[in-house]
Amino acid sequence: MKKYNITESKIFCMAPWVHLFNLPNGDIQPCCVSLNGPVGNLYQTDVKDIWNNEEYKKIRQDMLADRPSPHCTRCYKEEEWGNPGTLRKQFNADFSDQYDELVTDNTGHASQLSLLRWDFRFSNLCNLACIGCSPEYSSTWAALKKTMDPGFKEIQFKDSKQSKDKFVNIIKTQAGQVKKVYFAGGEPLIQPEHYEILEEIKNLNRLDQIDFTYSTNLTTLDYKSTNIIDYWSKMKKLRVLVSIDEVTVDRLHYIRYPSDLNKLVENIKLLNSRLTNIGQDWVITPTWSIMNMHRMKEILNFFLENDLLPHTFYNSYIWEYDVHNIILMGPERLAVSGAPEKWKKHIHLKLDEYKDWYIATLIPLKNKELQRHSINVITTTIDRFHKAVDETNNTTKDDRLNWITTLDNARSTNFIDTFPELELIIKDTHELAGTT
Repeated sequence: MKKYNITESKIFCMAPWVHLFNLPNGDIQPCCVSLNGPVGNLYQTDVKDIWNNEEYKKIRQDMLADRPSPHCTRCYKEEEWGNPGTLRKQFNADFSDQYDELVTDNTGHASQLSLLRWDFRFSNLCNLACIGCSPEYSSTWAALKKTMDPGFKEIQFKDSKQSKDKFVNIIKTQAGQVKKVYFAGGEPLIQPEHYEILEEIKNLNRLDQIDFTYSTNLTTLDYKSTNIIDYWSKMKKLRVLVSIDEVTVDRLHYIRYPSDLNKLVENIKLLNSRLTNIGQDWVITPTWSIMNMHRMKEILNFFLENDLLPHTFYNSYIWEYDVHNIILMGPERLAVSGAPEKWKKHIHLKLDEYKDWYIATLIPLKNKELQRHSINVITTTIDRFHKAVDETNNTTKDDRLNWITTLDNARSTNFIDTFPELELIIKDTHELAGTT
C-alpha cells in the first residue's frame, strides 16, 4: 500500500487512525477542530461501531487519496494563514511512526481501535460562562442561556449514564497504550470522570509515561479532598494551558464570566512554585477575538511586570507558539474578521506594535540559542494574525449589539463601561475611543 510523504502533504492527517473526539452531548468527531458535524453519537451507537462506520471510513479514504476533507477546513485555513503548528501537523509529527502499523487498508477501514491520543469531554460541567463558549460546553452558560432565552432547553446528560459508563470503560482499556492525553472541558478540574481516568492511569503506574496536556480556566486546583498538583507533580511530560483572555479585573470578569483575576494569579504562582521540573510546562492560551486582539502587548506585559513568567518561557519556544495559537473564528459576532474597517486598521497597527515590543522586550530574556528561532516564530505568527484580520464574515453591528445587550441584561454587566474603545463595533461612531 502506498505510503504518503506525510510531512509534505497538505491534506493527510493521522488523527482518524489514532484518535476520536467527543462533545459533551456524545457526538463523535475526528478531532476537536472538525467543522463538518459529527460522525456518530456514543449515546446512540457503540464507539467501536462508529470507529469504522461509513463516515469515518470516508474521512480516511479522503486522506489516503490526498483529497481535502470538509472536516478539516479549520486546519487548512490556518495553514493558509501560515500557522506552522496546526492540529493536523501535530498529529502527523506525533504519530507518523504509527503509519505502517495502523494505515493498512485503502478502503478506510481501521483494523484496530487504537486511541493513542485522547480528547474526551464527559459533560458540560463548568464553573464559567466564557463569552466565546456555549451551553454545549458549559453548564454555567446553560443556566445563563435560560435567562437570556426562556425557551431554551438544556442538554440532558442524566439519561445517558449507562452509555457514558460504557465509554469510560472503553477508555480505560486503552490506558495501557495511550501516548498523549488532552483534558479539556467544560472544566476538567471539576469533573469526576477526569479523576476516575487519572486513577486508572495511576494504578497502571503510567503517570510518568504519558504526555499530558490540560486546557483549564485554573480558577480552582482542588476537587473534594484532591489537589490536582499532587497528580501533576508526578507527570514527567505536562503542559497546562491556562485560558486567560485579559489581565484587568473587569475585562477578565466580562470575557470569562465570572472569573476572578486575583484568584487566577494566586494559582499561577502555585504553578510556578510547584511545576519546576524539566518537561512540566504551563502557558497562557488566550482566545484572540475582536475583544482583545488590540491588547496583546498589555496582556503579555502583565506577566512580565508581575514576575509571573514560568521557567519554560526562558528555555523553550512554547510561549511563542501556544500564546498565539487560538484565533477565534466563531461565533462570527466575536471574530475579528467581522470588525469595522476602521477598527481593523487599528488592530493592524497594534499587531505591528506588539511584534516590535515582543522582539525588543521579551526575546532578549530568553536563552540566546533560542532567540533567532523565537523571532522567526513571532514574525510568522503576526503575519498570520494580519491575514485573519483581513478575512470577512456576515455579522453586523446590529447583530452584535442585540446579543451584547441581551447578555448584559442577563448578567448585570456593561459592555461599554468595560470596553469603551470598542463602542464602534456595536454603534455607528466616527471616533476611536481612547488609545487602548
